[in-house]
Amino acid sequence: MLRLLLIILVGSALALGQGKGAGKGRGRSDDAGAPAKKALTYPSFRDAEVRILLDFYRPGSGNLPPGIARKDEFPPGILKQIARGKGLPPGLANKLEPFPPPLARQFPAPPPGYRRMICGTLALMLDDSNNMVVDVVSLVP
Repeated sequence: MLRLLLIILVGSALALGQGKGAGKGRGRSDDAGAPAKKALTYPSFRDAEVRILLDFYRPGSGNLPPGIARKDEFPPGILKQIARGKGLPPGLANKLEPFPPPLARQFPAPPPGYRRMICGTLALMLDDSNNMVVDVVSLVP
C-alpha cells in the first residue's frame, strides 16, 4: 500500500512538473523574443597600416617621435594605463600629437568620429566623443 502511494506521488509529481518554467540559467531568458544583441565593433589599425607605422618610425629613418628619442617623456605607469577600451589617463589628452603629414598621407581617412594620434611611443586610434582608446600600436619593436 505504501509502495503504491509512493509510486502515485512520484508519477504525479513528474507529470505536473513538466511546466514551462525556466531553471536557474537554463531555458529561455527574459528577452527570448528580442533580437540578438550585436557586438560593438570598433575600427582598428590594419596589418598594412601597422607595417607602414613601424617602417616610418624604424631606427635610422630620421622620423623618430619625441617619445622615442627621449625615453623619459612619460612615466611607464602612465603608458601602461593606455589600453583598448579604456579612456586616456588624466592630463594625457593635451600631450597627444597628430600623425606627421608625410605619414598621414599614407593612410586613408579615419572613420567618422575617430582620429589617429601619437602619444610618446604609441600610435593610438581614439573615439572623438569620449577619448576612448580604440586601438594601440607600439612604435618600439
